[in-house]
Amino acid sequence: MPAAVLVVHYAEIALKGGNRPWFEARLKENLARALAGTPATRIRRERGRIVVEMGPGDDAALAGALDRVGRVFGVAWFAAAREVEPAMEVLEREVVARAKSGTGTFRLEARRADKQFPLTSMEVNRVLGAAVVAATGRPVDLEEPRDTYGVEIDRGRAFVFDARREGPGGLPVGTSGKVVALLSGGIDSPVAAWRMMRRGCRVLGVHFYNNAAGGGEGVKEKLDLLGAALALWQGRLVLRIVPFEALQRAIVAAVPADHRMIVYRRAMLRIADRLRAAERAKAIVTGDSVGQVASQTLENLAAVYSAVPGPILAPLAGDEKTEIIATARRIGTYGPSILPHEDCCSFLLAEHPVTRADPRKVEAMERAVAWGDLAAKALQDAEVRAYGA
Repeated sequence: MPAAVLVVHYAEIALKGGNRPWFEARLKENLARALAGTPATRIRRERGRIVVEMGPGDDAALAGALDRVGRVFGVAWFAAAREVEPAMEVLEREVVARAKSGTGTFRLEARRADKQFPLTSMEVNRVLGAAVVAATGRPVDLEEPRDTYGVEIDRGRAFVFDARREGPGGLPVGTSGKVVALLSGGIDSPVAAWRMMRRGCRVLGVHFYNNAAGGGEGVKEKLDLLGAALALWQGRLVLRIVPFEALQRAIVAAVPADHRMIVYRRAMLRIADRLRAAERAKAIVTGDSVGQVASQTLENLAAVYSAVPGPILAPLAGDEKTEIIATARRIGTYGPSILPHEDCCSFLLAEHPVTRADPRKVEAMERAVAWGDLAAKALQDAEVRAYGA
């Protein structure tokens, strides 16, 4: 019986030039972590691909391994395959056996990495396709086939597989450094955190919590669900839940209602920046989308972001809400995000908030706030929760 393997391909990593081996090694490490506890026995790097050798296991175990690979950033596409001898009679036997278990139209997609192989990729397609037609009577459809069979031929080995699966793409987590992501509990901020994971960042989460907002433990349960959903993509995710009520009360006592959201967010960024420095992270991430709500006009964002030296990353800046929701559904954060628990930003909001805040006026308002050591104490009293392995 040919050896069962998972064939994993990357895309962007191939453009990294002299740094490519380092990125490949990080992807291999992340795959190893993701596949812990599955029948995977060995992971090896090859030219242009990573091959996961699989031990004995049932269909459910294989499906679980495939699901995990599909959540590893840096993976462009992957497939469950058989590793066989690179000889046409062997390839024909393996492809025909697969085709006999299906019905309807089919297509062959052969790729010849070993240029010493006597047939070109197109010739392999024609020979194997003709063998399938002769053995099964199934018609070829190059445009919209029911089944696609893939063949990769390399020096000393070949791989045969059914239709490949798309991976999340991007860069392996950990290749771009750490960032601190503000997680409000809504729809947008978890998607923003996921986007930065996809760019190779290791995300540390921070949530600002006001028990007086009425959510109580329900808010934390919601955060646990979001943390667990994001950890499926990153691996281990650490979230700090920072008590914000004292700071919020101090702001309410000194700042006009129409400017409070601006000052709330500036205070949050300052605390997040302290955490960024302590964790040696490189940036702060927000879920802002330009113009989506009053606090996200360009003028208000400029007033908020000027509270810290930066950098501040807003990966959803140009996205529409429908696009953000579609991503949230795909990555598993939409359900937890819409649970009916209020966050601190929903507490004590103005009926008509300012839409064009002047940073100088905001700074003048902040000078009237009795800050004391409230920010330092809030970060010190933060509850730390961790999700995933």
